[in-house]
Amino acid sequence: MTSLDVVCTPHVAGDHYELDVVPGWRMGRGAFGGFVVAALIRAIELHTADPARKLRSVTAELPGPVETGVVELAVDTLRRGNNVSTVRAALSQGGEIRSHAVAVLAAARGVAGDAPVAWNDLSPPAAPAWSDIAPRDLAGRPGPWPEFADHFEYRIVEGATGSDGTPRALGWVRPRDPGPRRDAAFIAAVIDAWWPVSFVRFGAARPMATIAFTLDIAGGLDGLDPEAPLLYRATAPVCSDGYMLETRELWGGDGRLVALNHQTFVIIR
Repeated sequence: MTSLDVVCTPHVAGDHYELDVVPGWRMGRGAFGGFVVAALIRAIELHTADPARKLRSVTAELPGPVETGVVELAVDTLRRGNNVSTVRAALSQGGEIRSHAVAVLAAARGVAGDAPVAWNDLSPPAAPAWSDIAPRDLAGRPGPWPEFADHFEYRIVEGATGSDGTPRALGWVRPRDPGPRRDAAFIAAVIDAWWPVSFVRFGAARPMATIAFTLDIAGGLDGLDPEAPLLYRATAPVCSDGYMLETRELWGGDGRLVALNHQTFVIIR
C-alpha cells in the first residue's frame, strides 16, 4: 500500500507539475475528490514556496473524473500581497480540464504587534473515544464501499450506510498509511474520505459525485497526535432538484476544530 502522502504529491515538469494517478484510489470512474483536491493543494504550495503562508481556504470544482495515468497541473498566482497569496491551479487530462481550484494562503496576523486574534464558539460533538470503537471491517469492500476506502480506517458512531434515518454522520477516521506529512492536503483527503450522508436517508448507496468543494482550515493539526484518528461530523439538511448540500467537520482529539468543508453533490440517478 502506497502512502497517501506519496500518491497525491506532484512533481515539477518544466513550467507545470505532473502527477501519476495510481490505481486503487477511485470513487467510481475517477479518483475520489479528496485525492484530487489534495493534489491541487500540493501543487499550489509548491508554486507558492513560502511555508509562512499557510493554506487558509480552497474552493474547487470537479467537472470530470480524474482517471489513472499522468495528469498535468498548471498553477499561477493571481495576486501576491504582503501577507496573502491567491493562487489558481487547473488539473488537465486527455486534453481537458478535470478539476480546478483557487486557494488563499496567508501568514498569521496579529493586531498592533500582539498575538494573532483567535476564538472558536463551536463545540465539538460528543463521541466515545476512538479507542473504544472497533474499526469497520472493509475487507473485500462489502456493499457500497469504493476502492479508495481500503486506504482508510473508519470507526462509526452514527450514520451507518443503509440505516434509513436522518442524514448525518459521526465517527473517527484516519488513513491506514498516511506517510509523514500532516498538512492541508492531508486534511482535504481525510475530510472527504467518508461517504455522503444522503446514503443514510436513502437507506442504500447510490451513484453520486462532488461537483463543488470548499475547504476552510481552522485549527490545523499542529500538536495533535499524528497517529490518532480525527473526529468527523457531517449533515446534509438540503437536497433539491437532484443536488445535495453537505457540510462536514473535522475535530482533533483535544477538542479543536481542524477544518470545515462544504460540498455540492449531484445525484446521478
